Amino acid sequence: MNTITHILNNLNSFSKSNFKFSKYIDFFQLINSIPHSVEYHLNSSDFIYHLEQVTIHLDWMIDFFDKHINPSLKKEFKKLKKSNKNDHTIPYADFKIDEPPVFKKEAPVQLSFEDILRNALKDGRPIKPVNRRNNNFDFKGVCPFCGAPHEYIYDNNGRGQFMCKVCCQTFSLKISLSGETGIFCPHCGKKLDMKHDRQGYLVFVCPSMKCPYYIKNKKLVDEGKGEHLLTSSNQYRLRYHYRDFKFNLDNLKKAEENITTPVNLSRIHFDHRILGLALTYYVNYGLSSRKTALIIREVHGFKISHQTVINYATTVSRLVKPLVDRYPYRLGSILSGDETYIKIRGKNHYVFFWSDPKTKIITSYTIYPVRDTKCACTSIYECLSHYSEIPDDMTLITDGNPIYNAAQVFFEINGIKFDLHQVIGVKNLDEESQKYRPFKQIEERLNRTYKQNYQGTNGYDRLECANSYMVLFVCFFNFLRRHSALNYKTPVDDGLFKKDMLMPDRWLQLIEYSSQYHAA
Repeated sequence: MNTITHILNNLNSFSKSNFKFSKYIDFFQLINSIPHSVEYHLNSSDFIYHLEQVTIHLDWMIDFFDKHINPSLKKEFKKLKKSNKNDHTIPYADFKIDEPPVFKKEAPVQLSFEDILRNALKDGRPIKPVNRRNNNFDFKGVCPFCGAPHEYIYDNNGRGQFMCKVCCQTFSLKISLSGETGIFCPHCGKKLDMKHDRQGYLVFVCPSMKCPYYIKNKKLVDEGKGEHLLTSSNQYRLRYHYRDFKFNLDNLKKAEENITTPVNLSRIHFDHRILGLALTYYVNYGLSSRKTALIIREVHGFKISHQTVINYATTVSRLVKPLVDRYPYRLGSILSGDETYIKIRGKNHYVFFWSDPKTKIITSYTIYPVRDTKCACTSIYECLSHYSEIPDDMTLITDGNPIYNAAQVFFEINGIKFDLHQVIGVKNLDEESQKYRPFKQIEERLNRTYKQNYQGTNGYDRLECANSYMVLFVCFFNFLRRHSALNYKTPVDDGLFKKDMLMPDRWLQLIEYSSQYHAA
């Protein structure tokens, strides 16, 4: 049996022979006739016989490829094309966000050990320490209710429950101090039990079997109407759940960083216009650093390396970031958001994009290594920080990812309220999706625009590099890119540039303009 290598060699040899034979035919087509000097040889019986045999064999091979080989090759080519170009939807964890619980922060009234002893002595019945029959009692703590030392505490049932002889209260090391403080179910008033300790939050669950929320959901499941309660693990979520976040608003604020740049732009070896050209090719047109350096070398005549292009881009990114983050954008009360993913050294990292669908201004753009509730809260916080005063009718539009529901609960707990509308799936199966899908599609288009630039860079080595390029992309998108939906104006159209100013000069103008937004 012929090996695959042998077959490939034969096909390669056949292709070369066919190409060589076609060169002789080209001569006849060029002169549009057959010369008399070669007509005798072509009319020989041997040549005509072999030509007919080759034609027969070629017809058989073409028919063979059309029936057996070509369909399989088309399927493999489609798979290869999809794997290289198309984005695969990465599912997110499914969980449902319930309404906020009831918080009770009033501390229980603490009994005083000294007062109890004093009152007992006045009544003529002094309280003495426990007279132990053996020395196996190893509890060395104090009573959580009155503070009595361990000499007044004894083992109540031999299974971990203790009783204080002074205040007559029972307690356990595994149970909280009191049921009067904590988080309570809004449906039945029962104190919630902590079920899971996740990375960014604690999960509390109502344990009551008589909770109306639990009874209603259980009835729906028994009647076969509880499909909306089914999770990806094929289990029904019947009880009330609440997530207590491990972070607060202060944790979402990004610390101010000193601006350190790898290059001093005032001392670069080239004219500053070369810096503007490098940024134009590298950011505006989404070319790789190597292609950018090649164009500058071969078209403009300046010998520059691709690493120099990267150094220039990193430096400018750090200089214009304060401008991008602190510029007084004119924003509306509606923001749309979506997350997409990119590869950094073969691993998925997530871009949280938020923008004003009317003005096209990007308000949040950070790339994170994970896609969780804290990242969603941070991206929303970055959007809200652009407002001097949050509008009363603030509206956020997202997809069906439940981390945004959790983020809404988080901000409501912190006194920041906004309406959240979610567009579910790709078909309008509900009125909300039908109404707000145009806003969501604007954000999807932004994702594709960024992906076009991202693919041209050939990926990133580190998360810092990806975020550095992202700053440049957002700066270009907000200040330099003309949008057809805005009558070919830029999102920020505040007269920052002269009308006839070229793109390299506009980049230099932005670098100069950004200095007034640097922290003192």
